Amino acid sequence: MISLLGACGDSGEGAGAERGAKFITSSDGALQLQVPSSWSKSELNPVAAVQAGDEEQEAYGMVIEDPRKPLHEYTLERFADIQMQKLVTRVALASLAGPTEVQVDGKTALQYQLRGLFNETEVVYLYTFVETEDRFLKVVTWSLGSKFDDNKEDLEQVSASVKELKPLAEPTPAATNSDPAVAPTQQGPGAFDRDPDA
Repeated sequence: MISLLGACGDSGEGAGAERGAKFITSSDGALQLQVPSSWSKSELNPVAAVQAGDEEQEAYGMVIEDPRKPLHEYTLERFADIQMQKLVTRVALASLAGPTEVQVDGKTALQYQLRGLFNETEVVYLYTFVETEDRFLKVVTWSLGSKFDDNKEDLEQVSASVKELKPLAEPTPAATNSDPAVAPTQQGPGAFDRDPDA
């Protein structure tokens, strides 16, 4: 497992948090997820801005941010399509549904559901793509296939809960050419390289 100490800000009950939920905030205070109270900060991916999960329930979520400036010619639809085309090639027996339109932080977002095998284990992902003034956000939640139905409501709520608290200060460092880290239980890829055309 890749160590990401300090990758996320402190978590805890925040003002306005629903009963049984808490906020996890990125280390720079720019992005926030609302997650079930049983979730905690997790070491999922070296380029995730905010990430959390519940290992007992095998449910996880994180947010990857991509600066808009170098991707100024991309629409949300194109960005999401390229990202999902890549993921489908990396998951065995992939079955893709979507996109469907969902609301995230007052914005129309695109969400896909992907079911497939990773390391011979069935995993179900929800990939939600959001465009802000200066970022593309990839909100990724996932669970084991055998537990997806039990976790689906939580995964959908976490996917819809991401909030941009302040504008992007500076682009985050580019990811390496290798695939980013997978979930703590090694159940599947969390995200792609930053460059959608790489």
